[in-house]
Amino acid sequence: MRVLLSDLLSDQELGLVPLTGADRMDRPVRGVYITDLLDPRRYLAGGELVLSGLVWHTGPADSEAFVAALADARVAGLAAGTARLGRAPDDLVAACRRYDVPVFEVPLAVSFNTLAERVQRRAAPRRELVSAVASGADLDGVLRLAAAECSADCWVLSSVGRVVAGTAELPAEARAAALRALAAGPPPAAVPTGHVLWPVASVGGPPAARWSVLVRGDLDRWDAEQEAVATDLGTAVALVRGRVDEARRIAGRSVEAALRRLREGTSTPAEVAAGLETAGLPVDEPVRAAVLDAGDAAASTAVLRELAAATGLASVCAATGGTATALFVDDAAHLDGLADRLRRLLADAEPALGADALAVGLSDAGPASGLRGALEEAGHAHRLAAARTGPGRAVLVGAGELASHEVLLATVPDELRGSYRQRVLGPLVDYDRAHHTELVRTLRVFLDCSGSWSRCAQRLHLHVNTLRYRIRRIEEICGRDLTGFAARVDVYLALRLDDHAPR
Repeated sequence: MRVLLSDLLSDQELGLVPLTGADRMDRPVRGVYITDLLDPRRYLAGGELVLSGLVWHTGPADSEAFVAALADARVAGLAAGTARLGRAPDDLVAACRRYDVPVFEVPLAVSFNTLAERVQRRAAPRRELVSAVASGADLDGVLRLAAAECSADCWVLSSVGRVVAGTAELPAEARAAALRALAAGPPPAAVPTGHVLWPVASVGGPPAARWSVLVRGDLDRWDAEQEAVATDLGTAVALVRGRVDEARRIAGRSVEAALRRLREGTSTPAEVAAGLETAGLPVDEPVRAAVLDAGDAAASTAVLRELAAATGLASVCAATGGTATALFVDDAAHLDGLADRLRRLLADAEPALGADALAVGLSDAGPASGLRGALEEAGHAHRLAAARTGPGRAVLVGAGELASHEVLLATVPDELRGSYRQRVLGPLVDYDRAHHTELVRTLRVFLDCSGSWSRCAQRLHLHVNTLRYRIRRIEEICGRDLTGFAARVDVYLALRLDDHAPR
């Protein structure tokens, strides 16, 4: 059963006060997300009722940014708490009016949990699906029930491309088309291969860690009954997902503290091995460590858990500071192919990133007794991956790539990187800007050609004498003699830092 904003407004026990958007109360609510982030759009799939205590609010500019993010994520509406400010600020209401986001004021006596529970109660799925979940049915069992009701095959697909469960084999072209549809925007959506992508009810989470329901059929020809089945299936799958996530969290707790102490030098590999055994992983097999950064610890852990599950290898994930760490424990043959598997999964997940980025570092395989070294190796690889990535990109760096000057550059603090780049290249950049020349590009090509005058002149379409004049001018401006190897190394490293400098 669908929940509309008007259903919540008419619930006298809630006592919600509409502030703007009275003509938009027919919007369906597909989930609830509680947040005090100024920009929560990365955790929104569309159709949520966002509940916020307005902790982020310091003035009109904050209201503008917050509501713009909600509108961009296509939420159903905003429920504003009054505990902090006493009432919803006028500038927030004005921003909601401009962006066409319905907003309610939540009375102080009504908790967000009460409101969220009321939404879930009104949106309770069909008894058969709920009973199946309550009885411990897996996703395959829930999908079989739903498929029988809508007379069509159903699947659960993760944003990293994993077919979590299904009632039939999902053709590769249908999987690829569904991932493209996910990248184009949150479901529901028609998939050109004759499928419908439907959202899984959620309280948020990074896009790369979400699940969606895929049903064979034509969205334009769906009747109300088929839509109801799909909606109920999305809710039932969310219940199963919650159970899966809780099991993952419990497994992660058994190694999280041990990993932290191992990094600090106050724990032993044997203690970590005990944590792995508690998590149900073999302790006599080789281990590979992976470190992932998706912006914060919670998002990083959620994404890494999805990636790890999609590899099919035995693993456990835990938050480690602002990043997440996964330990993969399997035989050497399976671990050898882990980097390639992760790269394929990251390529599938990349379209769902939007402006976000993923950086993954992967260690070599080794015994559990050498786990501390593996963690350090994965950490160094992660820093190198972070230096290579950017908005909308997912980059994995393996331990084999650590024998490079890039590793040293990635470990240098940002302030020192910027200072070094400015001291070495700053005068040349300023000269190019003032005189509309291309001396920085000339220098870059010259070093790429290993100082070969003929090859560099050919690539730049210059006479060799003209190139020689440019290089002399570069030496004068930078105060460096480029005939010396050390000077060339200095300038080359500055150029590499410039490649990764924020624009």
